[in-house]
Amino acid sequence: MRILVIIFAFMAQTAMATSNYHQVMTTSLGFVSVNITENASTLSAAAGSTETESNTASEAQSATAAVISGDVTYEFLNYATKSYFIRAVAPLLSSDGAGFFLGGLGMNFYMNSLSSMFTFSDSGTSLTMNPTMRFYWGPSAGIGFVVYNTTTAKKSDLIFDIELHGGGVLNFKRDYGLRGEAGISRGTGVSSSTIGFKVFVGLSYYLE
Repeated sequence: MRILVIIFAFMAQTAMATSNYHQVMTTSLGFVSVNITENASTLSAAAGSTETESNTASEAQSATAAVISGDVTYEFLNYATKSYFIRAVAPLLSSDGAGFFLGGLGMNFYMNSLSSMFTFSDSGTSLTMNPTMRFYWGPSAGIGFVVYNTTTAKKSDLIFDIELHGGGVLNFKRDYGLRGEAGISRGTGVSSSTIGFKVFVGLSYYLE
């Protein structure tokens, strides 16, 4: 009977304890460069019967959209060494009207530390583990929209984008950190294919 009471008391105390990995929000500023190669066969099909395939194929061009962009990333599922996130990228400054918009989701795998600040609370006592330096890598996928200029016209395309990225976070306060990230991506669009390069530096902060 005494053993049952001890087990029940332990279970009740455990139920009252709470622990969680904090969610993370990051706002960044950086540079995005997207190399676009138009699909000649798609352009030929779109042209109809008024032009021959050889003439239309010669109109397929390559271009680059290079813009200063902003990035907002929200890590909403954090575990010991991995997290899931959603992100949005939008152009802020472009000299020629080019732009790149992206909405996507992905994962981060942390190599040397916890993925986030960890807090354990029990009976008024709180224990917090906050890694100072975190390095990570991961894949992501999303839907993008690119606007670019050729020698003849301004064009745009909707693309499916797959990215591989890596970065690090240096915490300088309890809830704040300096974050840097670089990534390379491959996109497939309606009338083009893309290769993208992204570099961002920004501020990350823990959410309660």
